[in-house]
Amino acid sequence: MTSSPISDTLTELNDLCRFFLQAEADLKEGRVTDASHVDERVSNVCKAVETALPDQQKEHLPLLTTLIELLNSYEQSLRALQDTLEKDKSEQGEKSDHAGA
Repeated sequence: MTSSPISDTLTELNDLCRFFLQAEADLKEGRVTDASHVDERVSNVCKAVETALPDQQKEHLPLLTTLIELLNSYEQSLRALQDTLEKDKSEQGEKSDHAGA
């Protein structure tokens, strides 16, 4: 028995949720995860759910909600890292300005 496209979508949603959980954990440990491939995957999942039957859409809603929460959390973590790096860069620039004075 082969799986249906909509059940494949549930599998992909689970995979994406796991990916973002791991990516955020990695980020907190100072490792950056290549997320360049996930835009298309998220887009494909959204398209599949949009075209699914209403009962199937309801089945996907909890995982979609979780994915959105994980995406928002990962974005906040990335922004916090960016702010920290910019602050560090600014402080390094100030130190070198004082050293040259």
